[in-house]
Amino acid sequence: MDDASEFYTIELVDGVAHGLRRVTRKGWTGEILAFPRLAYRDVRGRGELARPGVYVLVGPNDGSLSKPYQLYIGRSDALRTRMDTYQTAKAKDLWNYTFVLTSTRDHPLSTAITSCLEADLIKLALDFGRAVINVNQRPLALEGPDTRFLREYLKHALAILLLQGAPYFDEQLSVRPTSPSQSGSASPRRVYQLSGKAKLTIASGHESPHGFTVLEGSLARRKVTDSMPKASRRLREQLLEEKVLVIEDDERLRLTQAYTFTHPSPAASVMLGYSVNGVDRWKDEGGRSLAAVRKAETREAAEHP
Repeated sequence: MDDASEFYTIELVDGVAHGLRRVTRKGWTGEILAFPRLAYRDVRGRGELARPGVYVLVGPNDGSLSKPYQLYIGRSDALRTRMDTYQTAKAKDLWNYTFVLTSTRDHPLSTAITSCLEADLIKLALDFGRAVINVNQRPLALEGPDTRFLREYLKHALAILLLQGAPYFDEQLSVRPTSPSQSGSASPRRVYQLSGKAKLTIASGHESPHGFTVLEGSLARRKVTDSMPKASRRLREQLLEEKVLVIEDDERLRLTQAYTFTHPSPAASVMLGYSVNGVDRWKDEGGRSLAAVRKAETREAAEHP
């Protein structure tokens, strides 16, 4: 069995996928609850909310492509007491979903642990840049075993948060992702290049679990043609409004952060300024198109299962 495998137990407490979910792992003292705000009335009476922990309140940031979420991350020694206030506080009325990070009754999280966990989650969300989020607070100091415990807890918590659909903690969607050779995946990411006439478009990108990511600093042709799909045109206009794309010079635009498109084709169209089949135009360092690479990899997998 692969030593890198992680096994988590997801309990559908209400018997439905959209209700309260409780996630645990054998041998781990942590517990994570995930539930819509609509279910809070029923969830608040559970024992987990009487314990210390960290909460992540999630809401939409309407109209933003680059930061589509609003988050408020906090901690409390009594989660229910703190979260009750957010049910009625207009200043924190952003949320429609929440995650609660706590532990088993026999192994409560200390104030220092929850303080550092809160700070680490805020820093990650800020670094990845996919959400509007509250300002970080100074965590309490940790030493020795507490530091190791926090590292282990955070590793499992992040895996569970991603499993439960929390893309704002996903490095793959980061506005400044790690280099392809440091991505942590089983194999380095393959980087593809896109170029246009007169080198007005010079872009780099890679496939990701969420689509196709074009990297920060890539240059796009400023002029668009009538053939450019309406959806790609609207997307480009929004990226300009949010300054994800900015004017580089009279003929080019520049991407100020990595941006993940839903597919290689809109990624190519936005950068080139006209309609194009992205799987044919994005090419690796050997000149092979993304379509050719996929075909070769599929054939190799079939020949060497």
